[in-house]
Amino acid sequence: MEANRIVPLIASFQDAANLYLVMEYMPGGDFLGFLIRENILNEPVAKFYIAEMILCIEEAHSLRCIHRDIKPDNFLVSATGHLKISDFGLAFDGHWSHDTSYYHTHRYSLVHKLGLSIDGDTQDRQEGSEGTLKWIQNVAEAMRKHERRLPQDGHLSDVRQQEPLLNWRNRCGNRAAARSVVGTSQYMAPEVIREGDYDARCD
Repeated sequence: MEANRIVPLIASFQDAANLYLVMEYMPGGDFLGFLIRENILNEPVAKFYIAEMILCIEEAHSLRCIHRDIKPDNFLVSATGHLKISDFGLAFDGHWSHDTSYYHTHRYSLVHKLGLSIDGDTQDRQEGSEGTLKWIQNVAEAMRKHERRLPQDGHLSDVRQQEPLLNWRNRCGNRAAARSVVGTSQYMAPEVIREGDYDARCD
């Protein structure tokens, strides 16, 4: 029985043009190729591979990850004939790095700190004060959301007393549901296509 159901990343490096990911070698290729070669699977074999796929997806979910691109191409066959899941390019783990408001807030707070006036482009100026007010409200809300908390007896001037950075980001940035419409059209779940939040059940 395979201990790891996810194709591991061994190393990564890059040059001026490309990022290279060195993964574990999976000599059986992808499961789609296996289906094409076999054409029809008998019932015991089909049951075996369905169970393997479920175990792979459950391992991804145990890491609090929604894969969002489940399809035969993304299951690879190991040297022992077991499946491992791969291609996490569209995966969502609720981490703060998926939250664009985090990055916008840092830009806005720098502009505010430097006392710069932002008039916006032509469209912003045409929208006038209403658009400006909305922008200011959005910035204020984002800054409030991402503000680091202090301990009960802490002082803002002492950075060491502030909430640890990762605790801060994980507290205000993690979420259990995704919203983006991503995946491969032939395999996308209805929850992903319709507007609104969805969770790991889309896999």
